[in-house]
Amino acid sequence: MHDLKQFTLRDMSECGLALRHLGNEANSMEETSNAIIQYLYNNLIDKQSGEKACALIRFFKTQSYRELTPELQEYTHGMLGNHVPEDSLKCLTLLATIGQLPEWNSRHQSEKHQVIPLFSEEMIARIPMIFQLIQQLGLNLGTVIRPDPNLLTDLEQRMYNVFYVPDALGSPYIPSQTSFVIPYNIKSVVGFGGLLPSGNIFVILMFLKVEVPRISVDLLRPLALNVKMAILPFENDRIFMGHEQARVSEKPVTTTDNEALEYINSQIATLTQLLDVSEQSTISQSDRLEQTNTYLQETLQELQSTQIQIVHNEKMSSLGQLVAGIAHEINNPVNFLHGNLKYAMDYTHLIVQIIQKYQDYYPEPPKEIQKLIQDHELDFLTKDLAKLLNSMMLGTKRITEIVKSLRNFSRLDEAEIKQVYIHEGIDSTLMILEHRLRARDDRYPQIQIIKEYNQLPLIECCPGQINQVFMNILTNAIDALQDGSKSWFIDNDQLEKPNHLLPTIHIRTEVIDQEWVAISIADNGCGMNEKVCARLFEPFFTTKPVGKGTGLGLSISYQIIVEKHSGQISCISDPGEGTEFIIKIPIKAKNP
Repeated sequence: MHDLKQFTLRDMSECGLALRHLGNEANSMEETSNAIIQYLYNNLIDKQSGEKACALIRFFKTQSYRELTPELQEYTHGMLGNHVPEDSLKCLTLLATIGQLPEWNSRHQSEKHQVIPLFSEEMIARIPMIFQLIQQLGLNLGTVIRPDPNLLTDLEQRMYNVFYVPDALGSPYIPSQTSFVIPYNIKSVVGFGGLLPSGNIFVILMFLKVEVPRISVDLLRPLALNVKMAILPFENDRIFMGHEQARVSEKPVTTTDNEALEYINSQIATLTQLLDVSEQSTISQSDRLEQTNTYLQETLQELQSTQIQIVHNEKMSSLGQLVAGIAHEINNPVNFLHGNLKYAMDYTHLIVQIIQKYQDYYPEPPKEIQKLIQDHELDFLTKDLAKLLNSMMLGTKRITEIVKSLRNFSRLDEAEIKQVYIHEGIDSTLMILEHRLRARDDRYPQIQIIKEYNQLPLIECCPGQINQVFMNILTNAIDALQDGSKSWFIDNDQLEKPNHLLPTIHIRTEVIDQEWVAISIADNGCGMNEKVCARLFEPFFTTKPVGKGTGLGLSISYQIIVEKHSGQISCISDPGEGTEFIIKIPIKAKNP
């Protein structure tokens, strides 16, 4: 079963193979044509509904008047009235018919289409469907009515087009709209055929209850050649059923050397043409598959990109809310402590002064007080209390700076696009990551941060997203320095040597020109090869162990810089030589 809505190259090949062999056991062209349309009627379906796709299929062939049966000659006389037909008059003859009504299953019961005399070009032009059919098959009216023997060989080897009416309703080429098209729900009409060695044409017309796309119609075109191979043995005789005839396999179909040569040449030409058409169809289908594959790959990339963006947005939204909430909760008590520490220091200083005055006026206090002073080392307490309060002041100040960095990193309380100082974003990110920069053990010393900040103007950007890029790149740099295969010099004596090596992240900013600034973040870690560098910005690509990296960080960074900010991001790296990410963003926001 083959679905005409989704007709494939495989369907074309299977149908063609079946059609080509339907004449092997037949006794006449009429018998073969019945088998052909029976096969098409039963095997072309609408897979969605499970019903047959064809309402009616008919097989026509042109015949000279003298080649018609007496019955059909009499029928032709009735159509022509007083006009006496010549023996050479070409007649489009109905050889086979099949459809959903009983009367459509016998050519003898057709009232109007058993024979259509083609006695003039003017007459054919007045029959829209026949006229359009001949035109679309690539023939001209003169060739059909009066075949030129000198041109037949060339014409026979043509690949004819397909007669195709995508919308039968209201089409001027499909008659009987109210009595046939509308009541039987005819959606499309497809016809295919060709030219035989004798100059006669054959045509299969399919009136379909489904809308057939152009791609399916193109794949139906080669079937004409398979049909031609099936009926070709009966071209010179045995057209109609009803007479005692030998089987094709029992006796040759040709009676003279010229006819035999003509038949063999026609077979060879048809097979060659069929091979060419099959190859063309294969190439065409391959091109379509490649286009479809490209489209699917693009769609997959878009879906991955959308998925990443959704994940990123949700992640950043949740992270931003969490960070902002924590910063807010910490900020209130820290401000309270930091603000009151100044008063505590002033009060403590006054109390110490009062105690000292008491000591000046009462140098010999009672023994109990002297014992307390000695036991608790009053001099040490007064000195250390000031240091303690100073340390607390520095601690609360440090917490205040961290809170400020957290709020600066989240940027939830600011407009999406605004002017910012890029250096503030970098410093805020470094502040958050400071715990990861510290030495972990004897093998991993503290990571050195070298800042080479040049004076930058205010940059129009989405600060929260730009900070996320800094976070992703700096986190990767720290991972490369701490989890890489490089060994670092720990002994301070080694630092004086010219070849000393410490884990370092070098951050440099500069103005490129009036429109662009660049931020470079480089580490001296283990580096990457070209193959890895080429895939860094692919979604879900990661070199980290399972469970440690998702492969989204740099992909998200690429989207933020390139797609959101119309900037550029690139990576320079060599194994053993470290890695440098270079970010270029416009000073003024641009539409991506």
